[in-house]
Amino acid sequence: MESFQKPLCPLCRQADQVKTLQAAYESGVQRFAPPPMPVKQVSMIKYIGASVVVITVCSFFVIVLLGPDLPDPVRYIQAGITIAAIVAVLVIAWIAFQRVVQGDAESQQLFPAWDQAMENWSRLRYCTRDNIVFDPQQNKAISDEALVTLLAVEAKHAEADQTTAGIAQSASR
Repeated sequence: MESFQKPLCPLCRQADQVKTLQAAYESGVQRFAPPPMPVKQVSMIKYIGASVVVITVCSFFVIVLLGPDLPDPVRYIQAGITIAAIVAVLVIAWIAFQRVVQGDAESQQLFPAWDQAMENWSRLRYCTRDNIVFDPQQNKAISDEALVTLLAVEAKHAEADQTTAGIAQSASR
């Protein structure tokens, strides 16, 4: 049976106070929180509110103005307005759905960067004795700025977009 050996801290050269970032976070070190999963929040309140207003107004007109003593042209106008209101609510729902789909697509584009950040978070270690984060593969301490960069999701995605744009421009020349 092979035993698991903790990596040694690059400063103190000991392993007894070395832990994963997850263990450090779970013990209360908030700065080692895992990278948040990218989720695009899409506000739907405007669309829902507009739909409720249209349905309320349409319902009011149907209940209050609908009567047997109304002339036929008025009924036809009311039916047309009701159909227009239904179509308006359907259009509002379609627009809202498209915004949700777009938000999901934007989130999905961030998943590769999030996977890389999670891989970094899982690999890195923390020495409580020296209060440093280090990479056991390179056996080097990592600054707080470098740690933020390694665990960032949005910045990596932006860099990837810039690199892709640069490659596209180079290829078109």
